Amino acid sequence: MELEKPIQELKDQLSEANQEKEKHFREKEELKKKILSIIRDVKKIKSDGDKSSINIKEIKQNRDKYNNIVKGLIEKIKHLNQQKKELLSKHNIKGDPSKIKEQMDALELKVETEALTLNQEKKVMRQIKDLKKQYDKMGEVTKVFSEHSKISNEIEENRKKAEEYHNQLKELTKGVDYTQFKEKANEIEELKGKQQKAFNQFVEYKAKVSLLSNKIRSKQEESEKKKEENQRKKEEVTNKRVEAAEKEAEEKLKTKKRLTTDDLIKLQK
Repeated sequence: MELEKPIQELKDQLSEANQEKEKHFREKEELKKKILSIIRDVKKIKSDGDKSSINIKEIKQNRDKYNNIVKGLIEKIKHLNQQKKELLSKHNIKGDPSKIKEQMDALELKVETEALTLNQEKKVMRQIKDLKKQYDKMGEVTKVFSEHSKISNEIEENRKKAEEYHNQLKELTKGVDYTQFKEKANEIEELKGKQQKAFNQFVEYKAKVSLLSNKIRSKQEESEKKKEENQRKKEEVTNKRVEAAEKEAEEKLKTKKRLTTDDLIKLQK
């Protein structure tokens, strides 16, 4: 009986430890499911991002290509500006050759389309001749101005193309929330920490259950041994008592004394 109480106390502790072990196991499994669910979400976000990134990469390349063209043309036009400045100073020219050409073209159109008098036509033709002399004198300057105008147009065209690709890029990335990916990743890390903690507690209580089970088994074995020992001692006492009663009965029978009821009881095991 002296071991029954400690064994029961150990069984109570075992039951409590088992409950804690199962609780932490369930918690670990629930966290595992949550983590897997979030990982699926992250994979979807990544997959969508990967699909977008293909177009984004191509658009960025095109945008950068035209921006680089613009940069190169700007360097050219800077050089031409310097040439213009030097040539205008060298030939003491204060006008723009392209403007002179425009004036010539306008006067030639006037002669072709308007009903001018003979005097008016002569006057206009003289103006055209004077302008042509000016324009021809400019020669080298004209080429520089023409090249400058051409490159200015190219800069504008390439700048527009770069701007178009830039707008496409803004439109494509407008709905992509990359912060969501980071938030999900942080949430996974946080849940993994909790899962590890739950797993550690599960392992701790599992070890405790094993230890208590061994203690209970040891106590039960000890209790069984004590019961067997007590039974053996009890049997020894009974056997000694019966042997003594048998001897006493034999003596009475030898002396032809009468056996009493008490003697008969003593002879029973």
